[in-house]
Amino acid sequence: DRIQIEQVLINLIKNAQEACCKKGNPRIEVKMNSLSYRQCQIIVNDNGEGMLPEVMDKIFVPFFTTKSNGSGIGLSLCKQIMNRHGGSISATSNISQGSSFILHF
Repeated sequence: DRIQIEQVLINLIKNAQEACCKKGNPRIEVKMNSLSYRQCQIIVNDNGEGMLPEVMDKIFVPFFTTKSNGSGIGLSLCKQIMNRHGGSISATSNISQGSSFILHF
C-alpha cells in the first residue's frame, strides 16, 4: 500500500527533522539501494542528537517515547506497516552524530 509506505517515510523524516533542530547545519538524507532483483533498501540518515543504546532497545515498543509531547506510536506503527508489507525496519545511532533508519523491502 503506497500510502502506508509514504506514512512510514513521512514519520522517519519528521523524526529526523526533530532530531536535527538544534544543529547548526542540519542534514537529512534519504537514499535507496538496490540489493538484488526483488530487494531494496531505503535509508533515512540524519546528523541529529543520536540515541543512547538503552533507548535504541526500546524505540519500536508501542508507547515508548523520549519526547515530552510524543505518543510513542510512530516507530511502532512504522514497524507494523513494514512487517505487513513483508519488509523490515532497523536503526543505528551514535550520540551527537545522528541516526539511520533502514527500510528493507
